[in-house]
Amino acid sequence: MSTNWIASLVHFASISGVLAGFCITFIALVLGGQIADVDICTTGVTFGQISVLLFGTSTSLFIAAAQRFLHARETHTWDLPNDYKRFVKSKEEKKGKKWNDFLYESDIQSRKYEKEGRIFYNLAMLVMIGGLFFAITPYNVGIALFVLTIGYLLEIWQALR
Repeated sequence: MSTNWIASLVHFASISGVLAGFCITFIALVLGGQIADVDICTTGVTFGQISVLLFGTSTSLFIAAAQRFLHARETHTWDLPNDYKRFVKSKEEKKGKKWNDFLYESDIQSRKYEKEGRIFYNLAMLVMIGGLFFAITPYNVGIALFVLTIGYLLEIWQALR
């Protein structure tokens, strides 16, 4: 992890918001297209329904990730402006907390929220790729499998490293 990991949280939150918007747009495209009516093996369930379900779930996960990233940024106290740091320090000391303990606790909280945000983000990416699979399958199963395989492999590789 880089030394400025906190500064990158705003960027992660922004990207999560953009990807949530992408998923919502893709839902509109799926519902307006032919895929919405293509039945999966005469089960009554369509590729469009599954795709919309996955893109909708992905949207929720991206929004949750953005909230976690922003909350992690909010609880980080190490690079507060000096005036605000003095204010928070005096407030915490009035509560009977030692400043270093407060900094340590806030750092743990911040890292916890950042980790949760990454989990939500990575899950959202996997679910979104699944939504793409169901959107592409009615047109070409081979291409859908290729997109699914490459997408999952790259996302899992990225998440694990």
